[in-house]
Amino acid sequence: MLQCFPLPNTYQPPPNMKLLLTVCLTWALLYTAESLHCHVCKNEMCSNTTSVQCPATRLMCQTITSVRGTGSSATVTVNKQCSSLLSCFTPLGVETEWSVNLGYSREAHAQICCLTDNCNSRTLPTPSSFMNGKVCPACASSADSSSGTCNTTLNCVGAEDSCFNGNTTSNMLLLGCVTRYLCSPGAAILAMLANYPSITCEAPWSVSISAMLVTLALALHKILV
Repeated sequence: MLQCFPLPNTYQPPPNMKLLLTVCLTWALLYTAESLHCHVCKNEMCSNTTSVQCPATRLMCQTITSVRGTGSSATVTVNKQCSSLLSCFTPLGVETEWSVNLGYSREAHAQICCLTDNCNSRTLPTPSSFMNGKVCPACASSADSSSGTCNTTLNCVGAEDSCFNGNTTSNMLLLGCVTRYLCSPGAAILAMLANYPSITCEAPWSVSISAMLVTLALALHKILV
């Protein structure tokens, strides 16, 4: 159970606690409210929905369109449901697109969370898969990721505007493109990335800058060896 505690008037929360305090306040305001009604899907692509009364622990309506995989293996799913505060970490009432792209694997979502009855009726468009001119270091395959021998680059697509690197609990090296929004501190986002105990986000390369950096790196390598 989420617990919120009163703070002294002189207390100033650090920046990375603001999201958690907002969640506490929202939870306190909504706890005694009548249960929300939201649309839920009746089939896989959500072409048919029905309105249901949400349980007390589900305080928001959510509609989300997701893409998982790359190229011809990519699958699209649509979901509408009653949602928890943790699942709805994006700004309320705002269509937000976010993506994590490893090159050989990608997961992208377009999402809206809202607080009024049946506010999640709209189906969101599929997240963009068009290249956006950003380039990040990446692994060519899951085998390279497991062995840590990653030396390729990845053209970022859609809402991917940052590079990231990290390691999973099984010590797989992860490199690729990510939406900068996921790099923000906060309990909800850290929980979502729980499988990535060490994540670092960096500024993306433009195509022209990345080519220059690769050329410089090769030149330095020849000098050093």
